[in-house]
Amino acid sequence: MMFSFKSLAVAAGIAFAAISSVAATPTPCPTCDVSTTTTYVQEQSIVYVLEKTKYQVTPVVEKFHYITKDNCTVETVTPLVEELKVVLTACIGDLHALVGVDVNVLLLTSAGIRVSVGVVAQLVADILILVFGALGFVLGLAQGAVYTALCTLFAVVGGLVGTILSIVLSLCGGVLVGLVGAILVLIGEVIHVILTLKVSVCISLLGLVSL
Repeated sequence: MMFSFKSLAVAAGIAFAAISSVAATPTPCPTCDVSTTTTYVQEQSIVYVLEKTKYQVTPVVEKFHYITKDNCTVETVTPLVEELKVVLTACIGDLHALVGVDVNVLLLTSAGIRVSVGVVAQLVADILILVFGALGFVLGLAQGAVYTALCTLFAVVGGLVGTILSIVLSLCGGVLVGLVGAILVLIGEVIHVILTLKVSVCISLLGLVSL
């Protein structure tokens, strides 16, 4: 499938300018679990939430890559999808909890440093690439009725990712100029999967146009 970016050149230019200035119960992230200070509260940091989600998504999506043509069935894939949905749904809840948090706290790292657009864009892009990369891999193995059924199943996952993207943009998109463009230039390898699954939220927010 061919695709193009709506105003991609403008978005990418702004982005680069800005940059230059699991299991059913998600497991805790050892590298992002840090102590609370007077200026930084981990549960109120979008960086913490996205790092935790990336950490929890990774072992789940790895299981998708063990699927083969011989066992690529709806019955085999569905439990993996359910695991993934648990992690993504937890992320959505964590992000919703950040609504109303002062942006100066929202964008802090554990070191008390306010992150740039490039940091947030990379974390969001990593999650999109992990999830849609795994879904695209399995779709590449499926055929016929199985392919159609999996597209329907995966579209639900895509919707959850779209919700995550929407909340992130609503929380800090107005402060981090060029965030959408920065994300776009990082996720080229999975855009065809987003379009294939017709993930309307991602397509709309990222300005993707299917030809």
